[in-house]
Amino acid sequence: MITLIFHCPERRGIVLEISDFLFQKGCNLVALEQHSEDNQFFIRVKWDDNHYWENEAHFCKDFEAINKKLNGLFDIHFFRKKQTLGLFVSREPHVLLEVLNKIELQEFGKTEILFIISNYNNDAIAKRYHIPFYFIPTKNNANYEQQQLNVIEKYNPNFIGLARYMKILTAHFIDHTGCPIINIHHSFLPSFVGATPYEMAYQRGVKLIGATSHFVIPALDQGPIIEQDVTRIKSGYSVEKLKKLGRDTEKKVFSHALKKVLEHKVILYKNRTIIFE
Repeated sequence: MITLIFHCPERRGIVLEISDFLFQKGCNLVALEQHSEDNQFFIRVKWDDNHYWENEAHFCKDFEAINKKLNGLFDIHFFRKKQTLGLFVSREPHVLLEVLNKIELQEFGKTEILFIISNYNNDAIAKRYHIPFYFIPTKNNANYEQQQLNVIEKYNPNFIGLARYMKILTAHFIDHTGCPIINIHHSFLPSFVGATPYEMAYQRGVKLIGATSHFVIPALDQGPIIEQDVTRIKSGYSVEKLKKLGRDTEKKVFSHALKKVLEHKVILYKNRTIIFE
């Protein structure tokens, strides 16, 4: 399969231009989704790979005339080889295990975990799945970000997932990873900050527990949102019950967000995302 995601100023005839371009190359379209907002037109097209183009660069050169005519921006992906992930994790493994399970079940298509980095020295899960593990402590280690960047440079992943990695990333680190970073966190922020958000939420009698997955930018937790969900809370639930529901929500939201990204169903537009089904 090949997927094109494209957006440009709204005008008549965009679908015709793109579909006719692909028809002339002998492509068999299998999916097309489109919509408009802010006077912009957004479209995602997927077709069977007929090997007309050698690679993405070959397609880009061929498509440039259409792109220039429509004054657009696009991303093209050929699903011929595995996409790669690097994962960061701290103490809690629930999100990590969910991602590994989804990959083992091939629910993310051709995807491989290249490495796991943790600031806790527990490699049991990595050993079980035969994934290279790097324990890089962040306490009393002024050079930990550079050590992490060295691992990333070695493997050069397509994406990085923060699977409940409990450490703030600096702007320098984000700028030097060379790939998008996807994060997950509970949605109690900014109301309940610190190490005990569930305890504070319990004391306030919250009725919803939520989770948010987003792209990471230097502004803390301000990146474009990919996926969100909530779970309702009933009277009588204990703090431990809240934490369990929170973990379930977090791992579900993060896996859904990763799936959207890996299937190339996300367009970044301004500081938000356009998500295709």
